[in-house]
Amino acid sequence: FNVSALPETLDFVGSSGTVFVRQAQVRYTNGGLMIAAENPSSTLYGGAENPYDDNTVPDVIVRYNMKGDWGNMSLSAMGRQLAHQDAGFPEDKIAGYGVALAGQLKVGDRNDIRFQLNQGNALGRYINLNAFRSGVIEADGEIELIDMWSAVLAYRHHWSDRWRTNIAVSASEADNPDTAAGTVNKRVQSGHLNLIWQAAKPLTLGGELIYGEREQENGDDGSLRRLQLSAKYAF
Repeated sequence: FNVSALPETLDFVGSSGTVFVRQAQVRYTNGGLMIAAENPSSTLYGGAENPYDDNTVPDVIVRYNMKGDWGNMSLSAMGRQLAHQDAGFPEDKIAGYGVALAGQLKVGDRNDIRFQLNQGNALGRYINLNAFRSGVIEADGEIELIDMWSAVLAYRHHWSDRWRTNIAVSASEADNPDTAAGTVNKRVQSGHLNLIWQAAKPLTLGGELIYGEREQENGDDGSLRRLQLSAKYAF
C-alpha cells in the first residue's frame, strides 16, 4: 500500500478500488526495496467460515519505490497461499498472486495526481475492505481463484494556501466463476468531490459529495449519493 497514492477524501479509505490492509508484518527495507512477510488469511465463498486461518505460510510482498522531483511511484508484487479446512470438505491449498502500480505525480508546485492500478487472482481482502473474496470453494473442496482488477485516479488542486479540492474516481471488478452465488459482488465503483478549508494549521473543515454503484453477479445493482461533512484536528 503506497500511502501517498491514497486520495484525500473525507470518507475514511474512500475510493472503492483502493488497496487498504493493516496487519502484522516483518519487513526488510534497503533504500527503495521493501520485502515483507505478512499475516495470512483466506476469504472464500462457499465455506462455513470467513476468513479462514488455515494458511501455513505468510503473504509475501516485494515492493520497489522510486522518487524524484516529479513525485514518487511504486511497483509491488504479492504471492500468497489460500487455504481452508472445513468439515465436510477435503482440505485444499492453492497459491495466488497480485501486482500493483501506484504513485503520486506532482503538477506544478502544490497540486498532484494520485493513482493505483491493481490486478491479480488473489487480491480478495486487500481491495476495498473485502468487497470481493479471493476464491470459491467448489463442491469437491478445491479452491478456484478469482481474477480481479481495480483502479483509482485522483487529482488534488490547491485554490490558495487554505482552500483545496480533490476529485477521485475508482472502479473494481471480479471475474467470478459460474459456481459463485448470484449475490456476490461483480463490480463496485465510486466518485468523490470535495472542498477542504485549512481553518488553522492543525484544523481542517470540509464537505464532500460521494457517488457509488455496486453490481452483483445476478445483475442486481444499486447506488448511493452522500453529502459528508467533517472536521479534523491533527495533534
